[in-house]
Amino acid sequence: MSVVAHKDPKLAGSSIELPEGSEWVSALRVFDAHVAETLASAARTLYPHDGLPERVYQRVVAAFDRMAGASPNAAQMMAQFVDLADEAMPLPFTELSEGYRVEVLKRLEGTPAFRLVQRSTVRFLYDDIEVWQAFGYEGASVHLGGYVKRGFDDLDWLPDPPLAG
Repeated sequence: MSVVAHKDPKLAGSSIELPEGSEWVSALRVFDAHVAETLASAARTLYPHDGLPERVYQRVVAAFDRMAGASPNAAQMMAQFVDLADEAMPLPFTELSEGYRVEVLKRLEGTPAFRLVQRSTVRFLYDDIEVWQAFGYEGASVHLGGYVKRGFDDLDWLPDPPLAG
């Protein structure tokens, strides 16, 4: 059974459409390919989910790009994060194994640039409908009649309770 997630239509849409494959960076306005790939790698390292496709992490970076376009301070902090991540080891961050990427992120976690990337990743990654669907979360229900009319008891991963006797 496939889960169909819904966002409340009163909320602004947050879905960002990007070209497939390596062309996704062409849709960005502020970041170049290196910055974009480094930020996507950092987002996946911070919040690794094997079941999520790379495109959800790329959408996180596209949201970062919009944020950077609206705030020079955010753009500077993101660039600083990439510089710090690349300078932490002899190889660029994107070329490191996952273990070394984790080590680099642990070194950076006290910096304001890291906190911006980490907190923004949480915000944008877990507000993506594709992520909701992958995790089985159906989203808001108020605009569809509420949970009483929309499967408040549709848990399929718990056994049925014994009948009262």
